[in-house]
Amino acid sequence: MRYERGKAQAWSVEDLGYQSAYPAITGGIFEFGFPDAIQQMWAAFCDELAHGRRGMRQTFHCATPEEAEQSHAIFDGALRSQKTGACVAV
Repeated sequence: MRYERGKAQAWSVEDLGYQSAYPAITGGIFEFGFPDAIQQMWAAFCDELAHGRRGMRQTFHCATPEEAEQSHAIFDGALRSQKTGACVAV
């Protein structure tokens, strides 16, 4: 909400669109959704598979199994901590 002193307050919306990492058929005026996300993940996977991490078109590489395991441990610790109210070692 933009506010200027002494003027009326009003809610406003600004549509920003989006720019995907890999070109897609869906234009920037449409809302990014699950089909777009899964296509971007597949494109990143194929790009990394074909060119390696250093040769990818963009800088975000795919998660490794080790990173997925670490993420699971962090979320599991957070859930256990919330349930018990105690600090949980991860």
